[in-house]
Amino acid sequence: MQLRVPFATLLKIALFGLLVVITIRLWPIILVIFCAALLAVMLDPLVVWLERHRVRRAFGIAVVSLLVFGSVLAFVVYIIPTMVTQFREIVQDLPALRREAFARFPILQKIPPLPKANQFIGRSFAMGLSLVEGVTVFLFVLVLAIYLIVEGRSAFEWLVSFAPKEQRPRWRKTAIEIAGVMRAFMRGQIITSALCGGWALLVLTVLRVPAPLPLAVIAAIADLIPVVGTILMIAPAAAMALTRSASVSLIVIGAYLAYHLVESYFIVPRVYGREMRLSTLTVLVAIAVGGALQGPLGAILILPVVAAYPIIERIWLRDELPSDTVARHEAIGS
Repeated sequence: MQLRVPFATLLKIALFGLLVVITIRLWPIILVIFCAALLAVMLDPLVVWLERHRVRRAFGIAVVSLLVFGSVLAFVVYIIPTMVTQFREIVQDLPALRREAFARFPILQKIPPLPKANQFIGRSFAMGLSLVEGVTVFLFVLVLAIYLIVEGRSAFEWLVSFAPKEQRPRWRKTAIEIAGVMRAFMRGQIITSALCGGWALLVLTVLRVPAPLPLAVIAAIADLIPVVGTILMIAPAAAMALTRSASVSLIVIGAYLAYHLVESYFIVPRVYGREMRLSTLTVLVAIAVGGALQGPLGAILILPVVAAYPIIERIWLRDELPSDTVARHEAIGS
């Protein structure tokens, strides 16, 4: 018996394979566009708010753009030089701090020595190149986000026009609800990261731990990664606090853990809202998958994607799934 596959099926398989190849090749660009879309969705309500106060949309976009780039410029002018100064002081005092730590904790002498100067210089040069590349991508994301605010709605309507006419309302409803999830995600990330960094800076400054500002920035960035980020921010802060004393290090660890308890049970439910309600198991599995696929960035960006799935399920898959499946999935997320 001969197996015959219709030409239309073969064509669909070929087109799907081509789509997979294109996606793999363009994945870095897709990530950049996704990050820009997140930022645009977060900033667009500010433009809408200005429009409601009788400000023309073009002028509102200009105001929001100046606000964003002004914030970045303020960070570069005021925060980064202080961080560099504190880091330079740590590097200069490193031998004395190392001797003091060895005197208090002899077990630390078993730690391998730091790399030689030429190796450190080579690594610093590579890190500098990566930093320049990261700053360039970041600025491109900001510019792309502004253009998405300007032309995003018309571009979306153009894309929706390719869908069958009876499906267009569902596409618009899906986009509106997913935008709400993305907005809740960005709002929550910014608020919790700022609070975490501010708390870390306060604790480290009061306890006179060296380099409080760089450690606070590390805390703010690590706070973007659920669960794992707590470990990433505590480790360097506790190690630096050891140069003061073991008790100071324990106080720093306790202060960080106390904040994250407050953040997890009181702050997060309020700033994220109902749109980003995910079970702890879902979050752990999501960051594991995202981290394996795309590193720390993937672990962060996968959360709004996972949170948006119930929307797809409710709007597009309700008729295909058993009657109680959607309700159970929504109950797990709540």
